[in-house]
Amino acid sequence: MPHDVDRKRNRKWALAIFVSSLLIYAAVCGQTLLEPSAHFHFVDMAESFLHGRLDTDTPRRAAGQKQRPEDPSGLQDAVNRHLKGSGWNDWASYRVLTLRGGEIVKGVFPWKDVPGPRQTEFRTLDGRLMIIDVERDLKVGCDPKQPWRKCDDVVYQVSFPPFPAIVMLPLARIWHYRTNDVIVTVLFAALSALLAFLWLARQRREGLTAHGTADQVWLTALLAFGTATFFVSAHASVWFTALVIGMTLHLGYLLAAEGGRRPFLAGLLLGCGVATRTPLLFAGIFLPLEVLWPDGRWLGGQGKAGIPEALKKLVLFALPLAVIGALLAWFNWARWENPGEFGHLYLLEGTRGPTREHGLFSFAFLNHNLGTALLNMPQFVADTPVVLITRHGLGLLTSSPAFLALLAQRKPTELADSPRREALSRHLMWTVAAVAIPALFYQNDGWQQFSYRFAMDFLPPLLGVFALRLPNLHRNVKALIVLSVVIQLFGAITFGRAEQFYYD
Repeated sequence: MPHDVDRKRNRKWALAIFVSSLLIYAAVCGQTLLEPSAHFHFVDMAESFLHGRLDTDTPRRAAGQKQRPEDPSGLQDAVNRHLKGSGWNDWASYRVLTLRGGEIVKGVFPWKDVPGPRQTEFRTLDGRLMIIDVERDLKVGCDPKQPWRKCDDVVYQVSFPPFPAIVMLPLARIWHYRTNDVIVTVLFAALSALLAFLWLARQRREGLTAHGTADQVWLTALLAFGTATFFVSAHASVWFTALVIGMTLHLGYLLAAEGGRRPFLAGLLLGCGVATRTPLLFAGIFLPLEVLWPDGRWLGGQGKAGIPEALKKLVLFALPLAVIGALLAWFNWARWENPGEFGHLYLLEGTRGPTREHGLFSFAFLNHNLGTALLNMPQFVADTPVVLITRHGLGLLTSSPAFLALLAQRKPTELADSPRREALSRHLMWTVAAVAIPALFYQNDGWQQFSYRFAMDFLPPLLGVFALRLPNLHRNVKALIVLSVVIQLFGAITFGRAEQFYYD
């Protein structure tokens, strides 16, 4: 089939997959699709941007207050909806204290909830340790309206990278706090399915796999409905929205970066991905690998002759990354006086036990995170509800058993040996490892999930490895894909709705 006819046919299939995925996600979302999610962090951040500020006063609100004349549309409704199920979760904060001598310090009391002398330890944003007794050491009278009040204020920030808020900016300009972030999330999830299909179709067109259209649909279904993508997309809210948008940008990046095709676009998409999900920074190794070792040999065997073209591609790739990285560093510095801090260190005003004791990353988290990521299994009990699932989530191999097929892969017999296919497969495997491994040392395992949701950060390159290592999908592989979809469908339907299936 001529390539232009093949491309046109693939575009039609991709559009059909987009529409079908959108309808399936919408159906599983159900009533939640009709209103904004309870967790409106990105809309709140977008609203702050519209008012020319980086912080927010939203956490100062209480449930049940009357809408004020100056309030943006839907603000109090959003507050009521959020506080119905939780506190101000993932709005980070720090204190601004004015000492008796006039010095203003910003930071947190990490041990304020622990009885004893450490309650007075104050960690400033710039890393200093101070001993401050709030009752004794603070100045009084900074607020003319309350001259008796101590000079002790709190600054609130949304503790996430900003790109999803930028996506919602034009919507927030129109609907403010009534912006439906659930619809935005579902649209990006369906777009990811479309991009995955187009990427798989291109691999077939280039002779890297023997997958026909049917197999490409099977593989797309694995990503869209046989992994954590399904339950995450069907329960759109701030954490899940970031994962979904990050996956879309990751897939776009892989499409642009493969073979060093469009390095500037690849850098732009990856930069936006990092501004959505910081672990995607480690996916940046993929394009340099593709450019410098395209077929497993240094510069594809061209030697020094290939260096100028490679350097040009690397510079084009690095340029948008550097610009976006500089903007993110400024964003973080303006909010936290630290170019690498998005705010997670200051959740619960810095009092989260694991974080204050070990920091955001530590070997102390590795053992637990490994089990969560790979092997967590459900419990089966004699009484109703028969199956129980930890809120830490099922492991990847338990919830998406299709990936077990990679352990029993056979050498492709349908295709001739291809250095390019082997090189691309290795580059994708390195990318999977680069993104996945740092998350194993992170202080959060994805808590409150059906299956390991952080896998979405490396699922795009893992899908590529799966397609290249299994160039034809045999009956057993398809059976595992069906099983994966059934398991994830159960999670998409029950998570957050049928609490009897879940335990802490």
